[in-house]
Amino acid sequence: MRRRHRETFTTIKTEGNLLPVDLLQRITEGDGNLDGLTPDSYHLTKNERLNEAINRAWSRCEGAWRGFRTESETLPDSDAGTTITRERWLLALFQELGYGRLLTSKSREIDGKQ
Repeated sequence: MRRRHRETFTTIKTEGNLLPVDLLQRITEGDGNLDGLTPDSYHLTKNERLNEAINRAWSRCEGAWRGFRTESETLPDSDAGTTITRERWLLALFQELGYGRLLTSKSREIDGKQ
């Protein structure tokens, strides 16, 4: 019987079977039978390391989030923050996720209301 490695993941709490401990263990061990664990899976250049790409993306998103939070704290109560949410947070996040620069669209009218 295979032993579970629950003590390895002291900062991760999983519910249900979405991320079972066995899968997390296989990821940690770099199991070659799992897809998505190589730089090729993310279209990185030949000498680019996966953990470095992850760190760059995380740092960019973290910086964008901090800037967004700082700016959003100074908004007047009358401003819902839609523009800075889109410009300072969501566009950076979607770019890191590979969506590029998303275009805004007009809201649709339903029963005469937008």
